Amino acid sequence: MTFPTGTVINTTNLDSADDDPSLARADLYAAVVALNQLIASENTALGVLVLNGSGKIAATYLPNNYTVSGNIAMTPSTGVVTLNRVLRLTQTVTADLGTATGTSSPVAGDLIYLTDGDAGQPCLGVYDGSAWKVVRLMTRVGDVGAALTATATLTATAD
Repeated sequence: MTFPTGTVINTTNLDSADDDPSLARADLYAAVVALNQLIASENTALGVLVLNGSGKIAATYLPNNYTVSGNIAMTPSTGVVTLNRVLRLTQTVTADLGTATGTSSPVAGDLIYLTDGDAGQPCLGVYDGSAWKVVRLMTRVGDVGAALTATATLTATAD
């Protein structure tokens, strides 16, 4: 059952102590019918979404895919967006940079997966404000004897 819409319950016979109770019967009946529709619409299409015991929407009532027009902006109060699983980036070739969705007007910090961006090899591309830069993919995760390490050299000069 769907959420009751367009239902206006007449209160003319309900708003004063001098009102005739017999005239209010039809209005009370209409109110109870609308209330029952509201209750029956719990967690149904075009109904009322009910929060779970934690004050959240149960995952079973959230769609797997969202189609929106425009950008989706997530601005949590902590400043951090956490993904609990995998972020799957669309595979793009370098020839499509500038024409692929989201790449025609890049801003510093944009990230893209390129299948051929590192001398023909897959890599991540990061826009630095003036150009797309390669983030090279290194040793395969889980290879025997391979370690996920990096070496950096720091040089300091005194003024």
